[in-house]
Amino acid sequence: MTNRKITVAEMIAQKLKVRGVQRMFGVPGGGSSLDLIDATAQHGIEFHLSKREDSAVIMAAVTAEMSGAPGVALTTKGPGTANAVNGVAYASLDRSSVVVFTDGFSPAIKKYVTHQVFDQKALLEPVTKAHGLLESDDPTLEFEELLDQASSPPFGPVHVELISAVARKEILIPEDHKLPKKDKTPNQLMVDEASVLLATANQPVIVVGLEARSLDIAKQIDSLINKLNCPSLVTYKAKGVIADDHPNYVGIFTGGKAEQSCVSQADLIILIGMDPVELILQPWPYNAPVLDISEVNHTPHYSTPNTSLYGPLVKSLEAIEGNAQLSKWVSEEIVMHKSDMITRLTFPVENDLNPQSIVELAQSAAVHNPRATVDAGAHMISATAFWKVSQPNDLLISNGLATMGFAVPAAVAAALEDPVRGAIAFTGDGGFMMCASELALAAQTNANIVVIVFNDGALSLIDIKQKSRNLSRRGTTWPRPDFAKVAEGLGCQSWRVDTVEDYKVTLEKAFKVKGPALIDVVVDPQGYGEQLTSLRG
Repeated sequence: MTNRKITVAEMIAQKLKVRGVQRMFGVPGGGSSLDLIDATAQHGIEFHLSKREDSAVIMAAVTAEMSGAPGVALTTKGPGTANAVNGVAYASLDRSSVVVFTDGFSPAIKKYVTHQVFDQKALLEPVTKAHGLLESDDPTLEFEELLDQASSPPFGPVHVELISAVARKEILIPEDHKLPKKDKTPNQLMVDEASVLLATANQPVIVVGLEARSLDIAKQIDSLINKLNCPSLVTYKAKGVIADDHPNYVGIFTGGKAEQSCVSQADLIILIGMDPVELILQPWPYNAPVLDISEVNHTPHYSTPNTSLYGPLVKSLEAIEGNAQLSKWVSEEIVMHKSDMITRLTFPVENDLNPQSIVELAQSAAVHNPRATVDAGAHMISATAFWKVSQPNDLLISNGLATMGFAVPAAVAAALEDPVRGAIAFTGDGGFMMCASELALAAQTNANIVVIVFNDGALSLIDIKQKSRNLSRRGTTWPRPDFAKVAEGLGCQSWRVDTVEDYKVTLEKAFKVKGPALIDVVVDPQGYGEQLTSLRG
């Protein structure tokens, strides 16, 4: 062990850099966040000042999903921590590896101060995997263990409550810790059982979930699909693991009605990396045996698997692929099921400017193959169904939490991660109003994003539910704001359109902008209800 000393903040910066962290997000206070910003800057880690703490954690989480390195967010104590909770809940339920640093109060101060004081650990405990103060005899080991917990399936956030005195504390530079590695070989008994299921299935169907969002896993899944030649579906988060133009791709699996005509014909349902947090609030409707191939055993679950393989997905898939046999599905059937899904989700109005055409025309005009980020809301159905992708994380969405206010901060993070590709954000007006201030960060960083606002003057999904209960229309609508003017004031080029002709022309302009652009699209919500019924039942 060397005798040279560094501060705890410097140790944190070193460890984050080693893990591949390139940027972090947050709204700093006057305590440890300033120490962290300074220390990480010395290691080439950029700090981006978000306008809200919840957006900062979403940006950090989305960065983790794209990069594979932990995301990092920081806040001040008290109101900063409280405001971050929705972002932390996103990282928790959408399974993102994130380190959330908050400032805190020293024991001495807590003896007489009550201003802004509450139990921050208790507040975040339900939506974090672990908490640390880095006050142990070995803060380096403590921090490495927190990082490992964030990056162990199911991925999730950890909370470091760091007071400034601890951040500035000097410690000896320790040798690298060699933490024990667990055996990751698939259980042979379970492999044998899974192989029997595969060998005896005539009409298997594959459903791929969020754990499969990496290129190596996608490649292994593609190999299995080609051997089986069976219909294959993805959850929202797994969109792109199977390319939209793959001959076996059928569509999105939500646990709802749209996919039932296909999946109900299966004599084996193969779940690959599917986390039950991804499905809607409806009982499992299928009687076919289930083979669950997952990183971990998720409980509770919608189904009771007949056989399970838990561990690294690539190894599990490699272990069983040799027993996969050509199914009795014929290509025409798979094409028919895909066509049926598209028909069910086609927006049911003749208006040329509708949610589906807004998405399809945007993709036709898009350059540099931008990632798409999608907010929660009625527009989500068209955005996820009709924006075509080919690789994991080409489409980013909040599914486990399904939070509004996601698309814009996610798009900023995506553009910072890959400035050439950039991002297109599809957001409803309600979701946009929750995070519009992040356009200021987009302008400051010259982020390559195009924001499409579906301006229908309502919380359309809630409005549909209100109408379905024959209740009066209250509390779900507002006068339609002029979001183009809002965006202009925040430093973005922007336009407002209400015809398909103007929209086409404006898309061409928007994708030529060097920096953030916004198109405020006045859209008729008529048709959302029928589309939602077709999807979910």
